[in-house]
Amino acid sequence: MLKQKKSSHIDHHEITDSIQSIDKRDWDGVVDARNIYLSYDYLLALEIVMKKEMDFYYNISYDSAGTPVLIVAMQLVKFIDKRKVHAESLGKLSNHLHKKIADAFTTNVLVCGNVFSDGENGFLWSENLGREEAINEVCSIIDQLKEDTRIKTKSSITLFKEFWPASKKYSDLLKEHSYRKFMIDVNMVLDIPESWKAMDDYFGSMKTKFRTRAKRVFKQSKDIQIKTLTAAEIVDNKERISVLFGNVINKSDFSVGRLDTAVFELFKLHLQDVFSFRAFYLGDEMVGFSTSFLNGDILEANYVGLDYKYNNELAVYQRILYDYVEQSLKSKSRELHLGRTAELIKSSIGALPKNMTLYAKHRGSVRNMLLKPIIESISPREFELRKPFKTN
Repeated sequence: MLKQKKSSHIDHHEITDSIQSIDKRDWDGVVDARNIYLSYDYLLALEIVMKKEMDFYYNISYDSAGTPVLIVAMQLVKFIDKRKVHAESLGKLSNHLHKKIADAFTTNVLVCGNVFSDGENGFLWSENLGREEAINEVCSIIDQLKEDTRIKTKSSITLFKEFWPASKKYSDLLKEHSYRKFMIDVNMVLDIPESWKAMDDYFGSMKTKFRTRAKRVFKQSKDIQIKTLTAAEIVDNKERISVLFGNVINKSDFSVGRLDTAVFELFKLHLQDVFSFRAFYLGDEMVGFSTSFLNGDILEANYVGLDYKYNNELAVYQRILYDYVEQSLKSKSRELHLGRTAELIKSSIGALPKNMTLYAKHRGSVRNMLLKPIIESISPREFELRKPFKTN
């Protein structure tokens, strides 16, 4: 554990490479149930399963009275631009050359945030700390971590992911620390009005055309049975879950570490009803699954798995989306966060796009040349926005 003396409202901070080295009461005292992805139990489950695949770093800062006032969660991962790797790998290439190409588009990235969830999941501070002081402290911690000689794997890029529009007032303070701002695909968010008590209320708010489409989805998927799995049942189905998850994740353009599906069991054990694993069965065969976290009064859709052989015929993915809506209503959530990708189909169930902003910083001028084309190639995709509600 690294300790460094500080000034102003922060007396000192402690950096460690394991959440288990930190006092749980101190950590969760700062989090104060504000973010499930920064909770001690979530981070512990993630670290246990993924520690062989990536490096984890944590910080907790204290004031002069010994009270914890700020926490930071970071992950060191390999970023792979699979679009470039695949494009350059066309034709017959030797294994040696293929490796050279892959290495050229692989970068070590220190992420302040969570590579496995969308949103502001990198740091939190208490009300005793101002936002400018908090940002300065986080940047100081990261600079210290990057230069620590005991850390064998060095990061080429530091990445803050990812901020909602409402956070612009404090997130833009990162530009004063030489971080470059850029946009990624929007996060699709469905607002849940208090008047929606059940699915009939949700469907009743729709225009006829979209309500008809929804009925068609339920007709196509009528033979699918949905079951909420326990931790033991997740283990019993781990091989099938891994296959379904792989089907989806292999379609992504970028890789920043592949989640080991074994973590789903620990999420269920550690977080209980806050984490939901929903399995979609055709007879005895699992043809899809969805996971979600209840993050305060927001339901956050997390990962899905699909058997694409059945997807079109049975409208499995669309049925998953409507199931997310139903879960939101049952949990009395005020918002459903559906994440990025598949924007058009998510807008057809009523979700609206929210811009997400990231901040990146390179280590040196040479790496900046490598970073620049990667950042410039990442921009929000254009899509046709559907407006299914009568009030639209």
